[in-house]
Amino acid sequence: MGMLSLNSAQATTLNDVKTHLAAGQVQQTIQDALDLKTSEAYTLAAEALVLSVRKHILDKSNAPLLEQAENYARKAIDLNPRNGPAYYQLSKAIGGQAVLRGALGGLGALSETRELFEKAVQLAPEYAPAQVGLAMWHANVIKYGTLTAGLYGGKEQEILPRLQKAVELEPTVISHELNYAKALVILGNKNKRLKSKYLQDARKHLQKASQMPILTFWDREDRAEAVELLKTF
Repeated sequence: MGMLSLNSAQATTLNDVKTHLAAGQVQQTIQDALDLKTSEAYTLAAEALVLSVRKHILDKSNAPLLEQAENYARKAIDLNPRNGPAYYQLSKAIGGQAVLRGALGGLGALSETRELFEKAVQLAPEYAPAQVGLAMWHANVIKYGTLTAGLYGGKEQEILPRLQKAVELEPTVISHELNYAKALVILGNKNKRLKSKYLQDARKHLQKASQMPILTFWDREDRAEAVELLKTF
């Protein structure tokens, strides 16, 4: 009985996975997820890997990490085909790998990544990162140019409402404010008439992001980026 109690006390929980993820402990997050072998745990393992490479996405050494993230996301979906966040992480992993293949690779994955973001939003509309992911998909497609936007269906009206919803869903997450600012900069560069307003709004979001409390390891990275980006305004 004593041994059973000890084993129960040491058993990995989903909260353990989330705690290690928030602390930026990628390998421990993955190990805990592999112990649990649940759909949500595999999703968090994929998220840990995706987050670990996001600030240096063009580094070729990221390829095996993104492949591993893709595998974990697919395992999560196999276990639960209605796991919205898993589709989001799968899109991020596939998109990251495409970027490493160069411009043509990035363009080649646009349709697939959009479908995955849309699936994530459909299944989990209250999952803020999915709203951000789809919004930034449209923003980045528009950034490629009018021809690409027309070919792949990039739409300005899909951007700000989704980012606003994400901020409302998770008002303490710094990355949402950071992405909001980045999207506004893209829109400002594409619209001369509204450029001043868009850039003014972007500055406000960066100011907010640079002053928000750091709650996770990833928040620290995002706030530092917001501070540096704000210096360019």
